Order: sequence, then structure tokens, then C-alpha cells
Amino acid sequence: MEETLIDENGVVIKKSEKFKEEMQRIRDDILYSVTDDEGENLMHQFIEILQCETASQLGRTPSDFNVDLNTYDPWNLFRTLQIMVNEADTNMTFRASELGMGVQASITIAILKAYSRLKLKNSTPIIIDEPELFLHPQGRRNFYKIICQLADSGTQVILTTHSSEFISLARFNEIFVVRKDKEHGTYVRYADPNKFVDDLMIRHPKVKTNTEELMLEYLNAYEGTGDSQRASEAMFARKAILVEGESEVLILPYFFQLLDYDYISKGITIVRCGGKSEIDRFYRLYSEFGIPCYIIFDGDSQNIGHDDEKATIDKNHGILRLFGCKEDFPNNKVNDRYLGFEYRLEENLNIKDIGKSKAVKLYRKVKSSIVSKDKVPSWVSELIDKVEQLPTEAESVLYHKENNT
Repeated sequence: MEETLIDENGVVIKKSEKFKEEMQRIRDDILYSVTDDEGENLMHQFIEILQCETASQLGRTPSDFNVDLNTYDPWNLFRTLQIMVNEADTNMTFRASELGMGVQASITIAILKAYSRLKLKNSTPIIIDEPELFLHPQGRRNFYKIICQLADSGTQVILTTHSSEFISLARFNEIFVVRKDKEHGTYVRYADPNKFVDDLMIRHPKVKTNTEELMLEYLNAYEGTGDSQRASEAMFARKAILVEGESEVLILPYFFQLLDYDYISKGITIVRCGGKSEIDRFYRLYSEFGIPCYIIFDGDSQNIGHDDEKATIDKNHGILRLFGCKEDFPNNKVNDRYLGFEYRLEENLNIKDIGKSKAVKLYRKVKSSIVSKDKVPSWVSELIDKVEQLPTEAESVLYHKENNT
């Protein structure tokens, strides 16, 4: 038989109920004593935001359940706080840690949103390990957006991830790539925007810029690729192949398939850079993080003698100067780090009159005319050999102020 006692009102109650009541009183006395500068109770705000945001993440209404906090050790209250969820339909209460991983992830997102909305004097850094777990792609992007909002509001957020949804090349100054080898052990590669500014002003002395303007240029390039997800994915790649647009992204994998070259299993990502003028930008950035890259681009010699000639030469220079080549047009050969066609990809494949919607039409013609391994252009096999020969880690290609090298 359970022991009882008589409370201050003379009512006989169970000792367990009295203990629970006292524990809740201790919890409330401590938790709900914290206020912000306006005198608002922070914990009440936290619980309210947590409940609303959790409901939003789960596609439900706040009235569907109740969120509260519980503790099992009053001497270590803040270390032992547990989030409790009471479902209105069943009137059953669960610890958040007992719920499904998807629900737990939703609650985690709600906690971060609540944290970002509270007015705290001292923001404690937040560390998150693999936030992508148990979230669908849309949930990951939403979580990343919330993390960015937290960071932009002044809260330091450190996360480790294997998901391309949790990085953005438009915010490359926030990315640290952890590497490990026998010579150096574990170390970090980082891209400093100030070094990119120095590099740009050395290469183009008449250009005046700063880190803010440079980051905007990378934002524009990143969003202009037409495939920013693949551009982020390359940050996790062993190697990357940088191309101009859709045609190469469609045709290269087809050629690789015919030649039984499984580029995906080798950790290679093909990145569409959104045009020839952006390729060198991506090459510099990936190299700074140590990711070896191979470039494929059109030399566009058909523009010689036309209005586009100077612009074409300037774009070619942007790529060729990366490799110490002083020519105006590429040599139409498979070089160690790049392949520049004399004209365009379609001329190289002896396909003409593509017209509009070039990528899809070119891909269809390639598939109908090149149907076996022996029909694949020889430069593809040479390209594969060169990609395989790329070093395991790239060196920086940025010019530095100290020695202009």
C-alpha cells in the first residue's frame, strides 16, 4: 500500500503526488524567474514559441498537443531538463526523446527558432552534429535557413554535415573543410575572402572592390549556375569537372557510361558553372578548399573577326591564365588541367544546325549517332585519364600581395 500524508489543508494525499507537486514548484520557481530587459518572462515565451513552431514543423495546430518541460534532478535542473509532449487526442505524455526521429528533428528546429526570437543578453554558441539526419530535403533547407538567420542575428553556430543542403557557396567564408593525411594529420582548409580580393586586384589593378562586393559576386555566380545544389555538392567531392552549361552536363555522363567509367563512385561531381566567364571563379574557390578540378570550355574561335571577338578573348584569358597559357584561344587538346575546344562542343562532335534549346537537341543527336564505345570521341578517354591523374588535393591558385605570385 502506497504511503500517504496529510497536506496543509488536512487532505490525505499520496507521497508520490506531493513529491511531484514539489518538484514542479521547484522547477517553476527557477525556470520562470528569468526575465528579459522588458520584464517579460523568457521561459513562458520559450514554451509558447516552441509549441507553435513544433506544430508548424509537423503541419499541425498548437492545440493538437502541449509542450512542457520536466526535470528529474533539482540539483542539476538545467542539465536534466526534458521536453515533454502531451498529445491532445490521447491525453498521453511522452518525453521528446521517446518520439520518432523526424519529430525530434522538428522539435530541434523549433528550439532554434525560439532561441533566435528570444532577447538574450549572452548568446551561447550552438553546436549541431549532422543536422540533416531524419529530415527530407525541404526540411533540411528550412533548417539551414533557420541556422543562417541565427548566425546573422549574432549567434555563433557550429555544425558538422555531410549534406549539400547545409552549405552555400554564396557564404563560402563560413565553410571549413576538414582533411586528413599521413603527412599533416587532421587539418582544415578555409577560403578567406580577403585573399580573393587581393588576388582580383593583382590580376586586374584597375578594379576596386572589397569583401562585401566580392561575396555578392559569388552569390550571383552561385545562384546563376542553374544548379546551385550541384555546386554545393562539389564541396564534398574528391574531384570536380567544371563545365559551361547544360550540354556538357547531359553529354559527359552519357559518354562516361558508354566507356564504363563510373565517375559517381569515384567521388567526381560535374558542375555547371553557368557560362565560361564564371568557370575561373569556381576553379579558384574549389582550389582554395583543396578540391582538384578539371575544366572543359568552348574556345569560340568562330567569333574571330566579329563583334564578340574581344569579349571571347577576355573570357578565354580568364581560364587560360590559370594554367600559365598566354594564348588568346585554346589549342583544342586535352591538357593536364583543362580541355578547350577550338570552336564549340557541337562542332567538335561534328553536329551542326542545333538552333534554340541547344542542350536537349544536341544530347538527342549525340545519343542517336553515338551508340557504342567505339563511337565515343577519343578526347573523352584522354579526359578520363587526365581526371584520374589529378592530385588528391589542390593547391591555392590565388595571387598574394607579398610576392604577386
